[in-house]
Amino acid sequence: MTTTATTAYVRVIASTPLYGATCERCPNWLGQVTTDQDAHVWDVRLHAATHPDPTAEARWEPGKVAPRPSTRGKEVGQVPIYAVHCEECPGYQGRGSTDRDQAAGYLALHEAVHAAHQRMCREPSRETVAAHRAAAQADPGRW
Repeated sequence: MTTTATTAYVRVIASTPLYGATCERCPNWLGQVTTDQDAHVWDVRLHAATHPDPTAEARWEPGKVAPRPSTRGKEVGQVPIYAVHCEECPGYQGRGSTDRDQAAGYLALHEAVHAAHQRMCREPSRETVAAHRAAAQADPGRW
């Protein structure tokens, strides 16, 4: 009995920015660091609303430095996006995740599909076909 190891692995497919916020008036306040830009924008707006901005009604005059808000958001880093890649399944696209452990779980689910397929080829029966179908449906990747 020969078993072949699957050539599926987790790899970095892209990266997503991390957003953070700071406030010049509140040096002890740091905004929540997140990959969700909408949540980041709301975090900045909610904190900025806690104290009035003196430059809110200021007008910019040529030759002067433009006023800037004291609470500002910025990009503070990058987070890799991991996904399952399989050389045996050319049309397969693994689901992406910023959590490497979750991507490893996706890899285990895809390897279960290969194991069920090998068992179905060795022992053709309704049960093995059903097991292969169930394993394929449990895999979150796209075929």
